[in-house]
Amino acid sequence: MKAKRWQDRIAPGMIYFVLASLALIVVYPFIHVIAVSFSGRGEALRSGFHFIPRDFEWTAYRELLNYPFIWSGYSNTLFRMVVGTVLTLLVTVCAAYPLSRPDFPIKRFLILLLLFTMIFDGGIVPSYLLMKELHLLNSLWVYVLPTAANAFQVLVMLSFFRSIPDALIEAARIDGARDIRILFRIVLPLSIPPLVTIGLWSMVHHINAFMDNLLYVTDQSKFVLQQVIRQILIENKIDPFTTATNLVPPAPESLKMASVIVCTLPVLVVYPFLLKYFEKGTMIGSVKG
Repeated sequence: MKAKRWQDRIAPGMIYFVLASLALIVVYPFIHVIAVSFSGRGEALRSGFHFIPRDFEWTAYRELLNYPFIWSGYSNTLFRMVVGTVLTLLVTVCAAYPLSRPDFPIKRFLILLLLFTMIFDGGIVPSYLLMKELHLLNSLWVYVLPTAANAFQVLVMLSFFRSIPDALIEAARIDGARDIRILFRIVLPLSIPPLVTIGLWSMVHHINAFMDNLLYVTDQSKFVLQQVIRQILIENKIDPFTTATNLVPPAPESLKMASVIVCTLPVLVVYPFLLKYFEKGTMIGSVKG
């Protein structure tokens, strides 16, 4: 009995040790980024592990937030995040609901076209020429219009709409409701989890995207936050600014780590509130057929 109790204790202990080690491996990069961003110049330039800030100071964040293009990048990212997410949800719902109805004509052909766009892409040069002909170059709308429709998200929404019992739709038709009223009064209130899931996917995409900025926008006042951060991390565009405004400028590593924190802050703030709907919506979209 004693040997059995000892074995019962050692097995959970090993499991907890492995899980704690994996958690430390995952969490440590975030700890390192935060510690370096708040550390003084000498400590930030030191190689090795960083767990807690030493020579604690706010210089990197102060200089970063005083950088003139950070706030314009934030406003442009906020524009594409809000407008792009709303536009994506509108297009996704308007495309998925008709395709989910059994009496909609040529729906199989349209679904095949959706699948075709997931496999084949027009390419960078044709996309650039298209944006040029539409007069979207150096415009904020180039961030939201090309990505308003996403085939995968339409298929996820289509899968959920098909899972809604037809009896609800038929009962509404008997009561005299038309398709628009059925969509907004019955279908959409039942579709909160997949809507939040698709909205979060779109939001994260717009926060992280910078390739469209790199290809279509040259006006620095219209750069998104990711492009501004890219200039700081790769091209060190902020160094001349900090050198001109400080006798002892912060370490480049502190600036880079502070920029990472500033960039990820919107997702860290929004994600916990949407996690419940995100998990439910993802499961619905993956299981229902």
